[in-house]
Amino acid sequence: MRKKERRNMLEEIPVLKDNLVLEVAEQEKYLIVPRSAWLERVATKLLKQPTQRRIKLDEHGYFILSQMDGETTIPEMEERFSRTFGNEDGMSLSRLVRFLQIMDSYSWLQWKRG
Repeated sequence: MRKKERRNMLEEIPVLKDNLVLEVAEQEKYLIVPRSAWLERVATKLLKQPTQRRIKLDEHGYFILSQMDGETTIPEMEERFSRTFGNEDGMSLSRLVRFLQIMDSYSWLQWKRG
């Protein structure tokens, strides 16, 4: 049996998957996620539900997601985040990593080696 490879998020570069889009509409910020699972596709047709989900983001989440250009590392994101929003309690890196873990749990991120 093969051991699961442990990865260090700080050595990798997060990137939003290609089918996800950031949108700003009427001063609100959203992450647009297409409903592509087979059950969701059936629900969109039979129940006339929207073909995509609009997830409302706060300014912190939008800032982090907008930094994902395929070249920016997590430490660089944290530095920019701290410069923009401040880091009085010293917890900005742990909050950033937790946000990325949540995004990754939904399979909305790809990871590149830094």
